[in-house]
Amino acid sequence: MSSRFVKLVKSARRGRAFSKRFRHSLLGALFLLFILLFGSAWFVWQQERGFSGSYADALWTVLFTLIGQGEFATAPRTILGRVIVFLLSIVGVALFGVIFSEIVQNLMSRKLREMMGMSCCKYRGHIVICGWNNRGDLIVRQLLASGKQVALVTEERPVNLASEVFFVAGNPSEKETLLRGGLDAAAAAIILSDPRFGNDDSRTILTGLAVESINPSVYSVMELHNPDNERYARFARVDDVIYSDELIADITSVCTRYEGISSFIRDIFSVTDKGHSFASLDVSKEFEGKSIKELFGKLREGGLLPIGVIVPPEDEPDAPVARWLSCVDPDENIVVRLPMKAVCIKKD
Repeated sequence: MSSRFVKLVKSARRGRAFSKRFRHSLLGALFLLFILLFGSAWFVWQQERGFSGSYADALWTVLFTLIGQGEFATAPRTILGRVIVFLLSIVGVALFGVIFSEIVQNLMSRKLREMMGMSCCKYRGHIVICGWNNRGDLIVRQLLASGKQVALVTEERPVNLASEVFFVAGNPSEKETLLRGGLDAAAAAIILSDPRFGNDDSRTILTGLAVESINPSVYSVMELHNPDNERYARFARVDDVIYSDELIADITSVCTRYEGISSFIRDIFSVTDKGHSFASLDVSKEFEGKSIKELFGKLREGGLLPIGVIVPPEDEPDAPVARWLSCVDPDENIVVRLPMKAVCIKKD
């Protein structure tokens, strides 16, 4: 892996060197074209037309001759005029070919750098996925379906990665790599467990530390295997922790006990179809002091299906949302106390 990374770095350096050569070559070609165009137009105006007509007409004629249209090729009357037309026809096509080839090569170089993951992401308010495993493809599909911009930071480009995803090659636990992924301007970060390390969560927690050190305001979600490691994730100030193995086991158990519920769960958790999905909404100030029944009634009028609320702990009202307590199907007589979030099922 280290040798591959060295090759990527060398390729990036070659790309920067090529970019400098491209600018110099393009400026030189444009300068030569400028001299050739205006100088030849003056000679045509003098030799062929004896300063009759306008210089602009001569310039227009020379320009069309340069690009190979041959408008002036049958008209020269003097030997010098024929020489000028002959040279213009050859040099013009070659010069325009050089300019366009330089432009195409520069575009190809930029595209190649993006494909290799050596470019810097310019997104803002996007979601950065750190690491990759067999669940990454499904996560990307769901995020893109919800209209989010996604950047992926991992060591190797996954097979069949969606073209809409901005790929950054490198170690996701390193600051420089995360900055190239635009983490400092991201809205959220998803830290996936690395399958190469089995159930060892140390690499994932290290990535979480790097993420929070770069952008403490980013909303970070970490995937862990061992629940005993959650305290280390909280020490890294990660906002939310998910145990994918435990979650899959719970869903499988529910589907086993209740026939047909799997399609219902799939509909609720997926945003790639036209079904339903979860939504968390901030309760507005107008409901302060009112009952849960009034709040839920208003939400139902808006086409939502409320199923519960999320509230901060009583002893820690300023706790981050990740540590708020959930209350499913609360008593309708409970009085609304802000801050509070209402959890609903909405139509996509």
